[in-house]
Amino acid sequence: MFKKVLFSIVGFVLFFILAAMGISMMYKNDIKELITQTANEKLQAHFQFEDASISLLSHFPSLSIEVENSSIIGKNEFKNDTLAQIPKLSVQIAPLAYLLNKKIEIQDVSIEQARFNLIILPDGKMNWDIYQATPSEAPQQKSDHNMSISLDHYQLIDSKIHYTDQMRGFATQLIQVNHEGSGDFSKDIFTLNTSTEVEKLSFEFLGKTYLSEVKGKLEAPIEMNFSKMEFAFKNNDLFLNELPIHFDAWVAMPDTSINMDIKFHALKSPLKDFLSLIPLLYQNSFQDLQASGDFALSGYAKGKMNGSSMPSFGMDLRISKGAFSYAKVPVGVKQLELDLQIDNPDGIPDHTVIDLKKFQLYMNNQPLQANLFLKTPLSNPYIKTSLKGVLNLGEIAKIIPQKNTQMSGTIQSDIQLDGYVQAFKQAQGKASGYFNAHQIQYNNTETQQKISIKNASATINPKLLVISSLVGNAANTEFSASGSLQNYVQYFLKNDKITGNLTLESPLVDLNPWMKSRDGNAAMNSRSSTSASTASTASSADLQIPKNVDFTIQSNIDKLLFKDLVISQAKGKIHLADQVISMDDLSFQLANATWKSTGTFSKKDHQNPSVKWAFNIQDLNMQEAHHYFSLVQKLAPIAAAAQGKVDVDFTYSGELNPDLSPNIMSTNAVGNMDLVDFSLKNSTSFNQLLSLTQWNQLKNLELKPTHLNFQISQGRLQFKPFEVQTNLTKFQVNGSNGLDQSLEYNILTDIPAKTLQSGVAASLNQQLAKLNPNLNLEKIQQALKMQITVRGTVQKPQFKVNVINAQGNSNSSVTTQAKELVKQEAKQQINKQLDEAKVKAEALKQEAEALSQKLRQEAYANADRLVEEAKNPFAKIAAQKIAERLKKEADRKADALLEEADKKAQELIEKARQN
Repeated sequence: MFKKVLFSIVGFVLFFILAAMGISMMYKNDIKELITQTANEKLQAHFQFEDASISLLSHFPSLSIEVENSSIIGKNEFKNDTLAQIPKLSVQIAPLAYLLNKKIEIQDVSIEQARFNLIILPDGKMNWDIYQATPSEAPQQKSDHNMSISLDHYQLIDSKIHYTDQMRGFATQLIQVNHEGSGDFSKDIFTLNTSTEVEKLSFEFLGKTYLSEVKGKLEAPIEMNFSKMEFAFKNNDLFLNELPIHFDAWVAMPDTSINMDIKFHALKSPLKDFLSLIPLLYQNSFQDLQASGDFALSGYAKGKMNGSSMPSFGMDLRISKGAFSYAKVPVGVKQLELDLQIDNPDGIPDHTVIDLKKFQLYMNNQPLQANLFLKTPLSNPYIKTSLKGVLNLGEIAKIIPQKNTQMSGTIQSDIQLDGYVQAFKQAQGKASGYFNAHQIQYNNTETQQKISIKNASATINPKLLVISSLVGNAANTEFSASGSLQNYVQYFLKNDKITGNLTLESPLVDLNPWMKSRDGNAAMNSRSSTSASTASTASSADLQIPKNVDFTIQSNIDKLLFKDLVISQAKGKIHLADQVISMDDLSFQLANATWKSTGTFSKKDHQNPSVKWAFNIQDLNMQEAHHYFSLVQKLAPIAAAAQGKVDVDFTYSGELNPDLSPNIMSTNAVGNMDLVDFSLKNSTSFNQLLSLTQWNQLKNLELKPTHLNFQISQGRLQFKPFEVQTNLTKFQVNGSNGLDQSLEYNILTDIPAKTLQSGVAASLNQQLAKLNPNLNLEKIQQALKMQITVRGTVQKPQFKVNVINAQGNSNSSVTTQAKELVKQEAKQQINKQLDEAKVKAEALKQEAEALSQKLRQEAYANADRLVEEAKNPFAKIAAQKIAERLKKEADRKADALLEEADKKAQELIEKARQN
């Protein structure tokens, strides 16, 4: 690994040197473009920087190169990881050495305030293995025997290194690293003198922390042999806080593997040196600590490390007859005994064995004893452990004084575990014992955190950790809980998911103390703006939902305080899993309204919180809705002046801002509401409309219950067209308003003309009367509607009023509108007369038709009777001729009747048309 890191850095720096010497006379933009292009060709990563400069004056006669704000971001599997972020990189070289001797002499390389993030994936891939040589480079390097490179000095200033080995379970973090080295890199064999100081060093293995923010210091001459790629550390002392650790190390890198042989020990060191590794002791008046006893530490790491294997390692730690206390404190720790062995014989992580054979101490004559044996930690951990004793927190606070912190109370335990994790999952193995806590008090005056546990009792068996009672108070929140947890062994050993079923009851849950920002200021209330919260406000970054938990909680909370909201009688089921809080059948009282809801609150790592919710709200007061909820303030500001109540049923989803208020641009909602006893009498906009229309009766407007459908999307509240019934008339409304306070509404209403004594509609009535005094004004007024458009903003609404007829025709001139209505009325009257004439004409025709039919029937009947009554043949012939003459005469008279009737009908219709 060291070889790859060193070659990557040297190759990277070498590129800058060559580029600078070759293009020093070019323009600055050309320099930046060439550096970026060449770097991205040489690296399997994305390289970028803000600025670069080359100077022969600042360190004359040396050539200085400075690169500002550079970064390297990985590709493929590492595309979301920043390998290096370097605010300032400085290189000094001797140009004359290159011109005269073809020697690149690097006098100094300085990296300031850098951040390195080194990662090994489970498959062994390393994010720093990014340097790639082109095929043309190798022959050139072999043939050019006159070219040489030297490095005199390098330094890393105030930087941070984070190393994570996911394949082997290691993690190391170094904060405020200052490292420098000097040596003649032009030689194959030389001594590199190094000095390293680390302000905070942390080390984890298999999820457990072994060193936490320890100060480190190392002065180490390293024997470098580049011909064999071997490096030796001899007679070096590493200081961890006050503990000196002597070590010898040999490292060889003949190929992609690293061979190592490392030994370290701290034999018969003062116990106080070891106690310095305990943060609570080292950070609290450590110079006043008195300690005695024998302490010994030794360990090794030997073997090969590469993408598939790691060296064997081991460590022994022993303390005997230990004791420590502070001179001014009467109590202390006595008879401290510890025997810990960690061994891995072949480098396979799952073959690691941790054996805490003995751990014992007496605190104020009360013993605490524990032991632990752990093997196969990765595949199927086997654990055998016991813990027995009493911890008096008040005495611990005296023995280990902590600034701004007071503790009291006792914790008593007696537990035994023996078995494999897989067996515990099947409720097998051995597990028994209890935990009891009594009158626990914790108070931190700096963070103002107060926790009180009146009593707590729990027992364990192979399957469950059973909490029989837990009664306490935390930051003004009173609670009592009971239930059980499964997989508790796997959770503490392997951080596997722990499941539980709990009941929670509380007379008061106050979330506001938990919403403090890091500087201690209270969070802004729910009426805060949607802009990013300032440093003094609560941040969702401080809010963490635990991982690897699956809890189902049946809650019953009398009162819950969140910002300036007071929620009461909250009952429902809460499910906490995968960093998502789900609530089912939750009911509560808020803002004097009844709420029922189901939904989720999600807070994943490095993401803004998001919510998905369904609400049913009954009897919500409009002004209280505006007072408490920023969503109403931004999208329905008119609620501030509204009176009445509303029933709402809607679904809601979106992200939250850092202060946990809704991010309205991401909000999506669909629902409906019913307005009850709704009034806008106190609205400035309503009064402006009243003045514009001079419709004085609107002062007494009373709305009947109204149903609305709405949706929220892209920062706008959109209503589907709806009708409002009032004591005066009805209104048809549709439109929307936005997060930017813009208004887009159209309102159409019937005009109750009798009530209008002035204004636009009254002026129209006057114009109608002038044009035709005989018009039926009441009938015309029934066809009038008032059209109101609302534009502008909530602060400055813009109203436009038009009077239109029932067909929707609108004109800006009242006179023109009046003339049009007169024409329409006249046309309607003409049409009416014509229809009446047609009816009369049709009646005449029908009457004539009836008379003509009657005339024919009577004449034909008489003619037939004459023929029938003739007695002899001569008389019958005479009768037939008379009958024919009678029939012809009847036909003539009938046709004349029909012709006369049709003529009169045509005259009636024509007369109606002329009128």
